[in-house]
Amino acid sequence: MGFLLYFINNILSQPIFILGLVVVIGMLAQHQPGSKILPSTLKAVIGFTMINVGGQTLGTALLPLQQLIAHIFHMHAPASSNIGATQVASLTDIGTDMALIFACGFVINLLLARFTPLKFVHLSPHVSFFFAGLIAALLKFGTDLNFPVRVAVGSVLLGLYMTLSCAYVNLLIKPVRGADGFTLAHSSSSGLLVASLLGKFLGNKDHDLEDLKLPGKLNFLRDMTVALTLVMMLLFLILGLVAGPGFTMSKVAAGKGTVVFAITKGIEFGTWITVILAGVRMMLAEIIPAFHGIAQRLIPNAKPGLDIPLLFPQYPTSVIVGFLMSLTTGIVGMLILAAAHYPIIVFPALIPTFFTGAATAIFGDAHGGRRGAILGSGANGFILIFGQALLLPMVGTYAPIMRILSETDYCVYGPLLGGLLKIMHLN
Repeated sequence: MGFLLYFINNILSQPIFILGLVVVIGMLAQHQPGSKILPSTLKAVIGFTMINVGGQTLGTALLPLQQLIAHIFHMHAPASSNIGATQVASLTDIGTDMALIFACGFVINLLLARFTPLKFVHLSPHVSFFFAGLIAALLKFGTDLNFPVRVAVGSVLLGLYMTLSCAYVNLLIKPVRGADGFTLAHSSSSGLLVASLLGKFLGNKDHDLEDLKLPGKLNFLRDMTVALTLVMMLLFLILGLVAGPGFTMSKVAAGKGTVVFAITKGIEFGTWITVILAGVRMMLAEIIPAFHGIAQRLIPNAKPGLDIPLLFPQYPTSVIVGFLMSLTTGIVGMLILAAAHYPIIVFPALIPTFFTGAATAIFGDAHGGRRGAILGSGANGFILIFGQALLLPMVGTYAPIMRILSETDYCVYGPLLGGLLKIMHLN
């Protein structure tokens, strides 16, 4: 058991090994020589690492905004500067359950893809790993089920989630540009459904957000890196000034002036966006052709589920609008909960707000143009904040990491599962 847990926690839970193995198996199925397999595998995992490290560091760069927003509204933001330490502490009581649910859930996803019409392989292990933790926490703290039963039930739930979320996102992704050959395996899937429906019924597909006309002198803003860098500079500057230059300098900026702090943070954000975009190009060039071998020989007609940043290059404006809209409605939701004297302090989790806000705006735009992007990402911000409020009392010691990483599916399916377990009186 010790070796199995070590293998799961240190190898299977590392996305680069999963993706590397997919490339190797896919290219072997196509009878490619080793001289092609090795460089393709390395390029795929390097590309993914650029996306993953870029996303994590970009998310960490957003965390000072929490302190500024909390100070502006006279609230106490949850401590979240050290994500790694928070993650380790959150896994103390559920680590074994989580690891086994993750491994067995992935096997169930593969079996469903091989033997049912749901031909989707979930290839975002970092997403399913934390979702396994959510399921483990709900079963551990919300029921009296014994360890083997928790693992069995949790594995089935995770395998179904990995398969079904890819399946219904695949139905929604058809009008999305740049999504040929894959679906999404991301924990914003429920938000994507909401955004797509809002866009379809309340939006206007003829007015694409990405076709927004700019004066000739502002055409440089069509470059995603430039636009996001400037937007983040402006956001940090405005919030820093509103929070007060003295507070910003002493408590947030480590002695830097507000203007210097805003400029450096904006450039930092732009740097990691550039890394992500470069990783997207490198990974897609290798993973899609390699997966054709798996789809042809091992899991017929299979489709890979990949991460949301792969769509960013096609929707630069939607990424910006989605983040800002989700952040705005998240702050509104936070103030509503505070005014209602909700017993738990709930604060917008900025890393999920950026990525799920971008994702819902992309799908809202694809289905309903500008109005769809705004409505979809705005609804996403409310789901994140109110869903987190319902989720936190249910997950025990897993709550600290959920305050940082609770994306839309955590905030929708978590409370639903927790409520169902309560109704079933398993405790």
